[in-house]
Amino acid sequence: MGRLRIKKKDVVTPFRETAAYRILLLTLAIIFCVYTIYETTIALAENNTLAFIIAAILAVGAAIVVFYNLERLSQARIPPRTLKRMKRR
Repeated sequence: MGRLRIKKKDVVTPFRETAAYRILLLTLAIIFCVYTIYETTIALAENNTLAFIIAAILAVGAAIVVFYNLERLSQARIPPRTLKRMKRR
């Protein structure tokens, strides 16, 4: 019958370290950034100073998050199985 081979298990990459997770975070950050810029323009048109200041601070924070996620996306790991599939095509 012969000797049985034990298969090595593939290394599992945590989802939070994958490119898909980073793209998801980036998409949500971009949507939030666009929404806060919209709210900023509405508050400015209505001459609501307090709402304008709050929305502007949130828009700047959202823009920072977008660039942070872009930087982290370049460092994201792609699972080996996905890389093999991409090479075949």
